Amino acid sequence: MKLIAKIDNFKNHAGIMKYLKNTSWLLADNVLKLIVGLFIGAWVARHLGPKDYGVFSYAASFVAMFGGIATLGLDSIVVRELVSKKHLNGEVIATTFILKVIGACIALLLLCAGLLLSDLSKEIRIIALVMGFSFIFQSVNVVRLYFQSIVKSKYFVMANVGSVIISAIVKISLILMDAPLIDFAKVFLFDAFTLSLFLMYFYIKKTNLKIIDYSFNTSLAKELLKDSWPLIFAAIASVIKLKLGQVMLGSLGSFEDVGYYAAASRLSELWFLIPVLLGSSIYPALIKAREVSPVLLKTRVLTITKVMLAFAIPFATIVSLLSEFAITLLFGDEFKEAGHYLAFQIWSGLPYVVLFAYSQVTYIEGMTKIHLYLAILSIVSIAIFNYWLIPLFGGIGAVYASLITALLGSCVMIILIEKDVKIFTKGAKYV
Repeated sequence: MKLIAKIDNFKNHAGIMKYLKNTSWLLADNVLKLIVGLFIGAWVARHLGPKDYGVFSYAASFVAMFGGIATLGLDSIVVRELVSKKHLNGEVIATTFILKVIGACIALLLLCAGLLLSDLSKEIRIIALVMGFSFIFQSVNVVRLYFQSIVKSKYFVMANVGSVIISAIVKISLILMDAPLIDFAKVFLFDAFTLSLFLMYFYIKKTNLKIIDYSFNTSLAKELLKDSWPLIFAAIASVIKLKLGQVMLGSLGSFEDVGYYAAASRLSELWFLIPVLLGSSIYPALIKAREVSPVLLKTRVLTITKVMLAFAIPFATIVSLLSEFAITLLFGDEFKEAGHYLAFQIWSGLPYVVLFAYSQVTYIEGMTKIHLYLAILSIVSIAIFNYWLIPLFGGIGAVYASLITALLGSCVMIILIEKDVKIFTKGAKYV
């Protein structure tokens, strides 16, 4: 009877149900992306083979390293502003959109310069340039931030579902037509375009803001950039940490190595969706907890961290044990070597998954410079260890470098946060 009473109280709690429904929508979205993205992605890899899939992944990784510039590190800051300044939502959205368009143009220009100065083949340059134009459409991502701030991610999910389904149909058609590599690069751009259209449709349909509410606020732009500038470098570094291994493999190893690494990443990076899934609902709740009291924020962060740790270690262990079987099943015998990559690569995501709520304390407390320090550390670490380990161990050396960098970065982050904000330790604050 007590259990039934607790369940009834749970159902009648408006706040809990609001976040639960929001998380359920995000769960459905990510399950769809997991299923469609994984199987269609594996089919594309089988179609292209290790070498061409390596070329495609190399180009995508090269482009991704400039993508961090396009975001301007604004996302978490903007959600915070939308939650705390609801009366200025129109100005926040308009200002953020303009800033993101500017950031996208800068990122595209820098990408073009990087391609011109590089010694990459003509094929890779063309593929990378086509992918790079997706930066412009990604500016509409501000709509997702708005829906996240009001805990109504179902509209973003519906937009994403439409985009994913269309993308899957196009990719299957290309595979059946035995399409060349460049056509799959065009789909990369097409995906960003279709998602932006769906997002705009749901935003226009589901909001009551009038045209007069939207205006670029120079003071707000300066305030946003003041908070986010360290995050620009952090965003770049986080992508570099994930993608530099593939880029350096293309230079120090072979495109087959890149293909194996990319296939393993396709699986190991899937569980990075967990922080994205939970964070969209939890981040606004953590902001409100901090407004109530630091102690409540600490309690929530510790609870989330313990739950994630209890889930993450068994999950990573199972993936390691079944890595070769999973790779062969999805990608075929040609990619069997990627199973060894996955067995170690899955562990590099463990600190990110377990500490995702803890890391959000930096945004809430205005400690964004920590991400700049971690960005510098990550770039230096991944470059040094890749340069050292790839010649010694081949492609698997890039996996070792990624794992070492993830562990090192997490230790430094905890040290820097605990120095001023006590979450895991006792001190003057948060006790």
